[in-house]
Amino acid sequence: DDDDDDDDEPELPPVIQRRVNRLKELNEDRELLMEKYLKERAELEKKYGDQFAPLYEDRLDVINGKRDKEIDAAAKENGEDVGGEGEQDEEPVKGIPQFWMVAMSNLDTIAETITEADVDCLEHLENITCTDDEDGKGFTLRFFFSANDYFHDTVLVKRYEVPNLLLSDEPILKKVTGCEIQWKRGRSLTYREVTRKQRSKSGRRAGQIRTITRKEKSDSFFHFFSPPEMPKLDDMDEDEADALEEAFDQDYDIAQSFRSHIIPKAVLWFTNEGVEDGMQEMIEEAARAMEQNNEE
Repeated sequence: DDDDDDDDEPELPPVIQRRVNRLKELNEDRELLMEKYLKERAELEKKYGDQFAPLYEDRLDVINGKRDKEIDAAAKENGEDVGGEGEQDEEPVKGIPQFWMVAMSNLDTIAETITEADVDCLEHLENITCTDDEDGKGFTLRFFFSANDYFHDTVLVKRYEVPNLLLSDEPILKKVTGCEIQWKRGRSLTYREVTRKQRSKSGRRAGQIRTITRKEKSDSFFHFFSPPEMPKLDDMDEDEADALEEAFDQDYDIAQSFRSHIIPKAVLWFTNEGVEDGMQEMIEEAARAMEQNNEE
């Protein structure tokens, strides 16, 4: 194999080859520095991730209603009128109902995967978290649900191994792992059972009618937890490879929408200000690019 690699290299005059060898040494030095950079950046990401954690815990308490009295008391001290909300015999609203479902519905990448049938189930979504690997080469998304009529699980997990996660390059997906949802009987949102009657055409039972039940795939956000499998590329033709690449791209876009937008800026997506925030970021990036072009 080494001989094959040597054959691939262009044959250069000795004087040029010596200089190329020096460039390779410099490149190796750069690679060592890059390893150090990624290690320190991963540590920095973890440091601030640990500082974000208490803020997200406080946010969870507000969403789930554990801070209702505290927030109302502070509002009263500031002279705000907190009474008269609804009729006397109505159950007081606890926390912020449907918070995560609404936030998800305001981000197109995720919203286009949510069906009307998913909505009731997603109302039981209590929290979403993202934990980056300590080495900065992957992350895990966790979705926490209250008891519901659809599945037995309390947490749904999706994990990504991305060696170049902390670089701006096109992501290299090493592995994507989902989880098998434990659906309650007859309550699956990803598949539905279809019963059909079929008449036997031959054999001893020719002419007899039998009932056949089979599973048919239904559109649902919850397919997100069953990621595409990574087959051997040798087993696919070009069209199949393109379709698989598109499926992985869409899956990763959804994951990054949670990791980089929904989780850190949940309230802005709940109020739909996240769209404006995202547009402002795009405008600023375009402006910086124009400035760089003018300088050049």
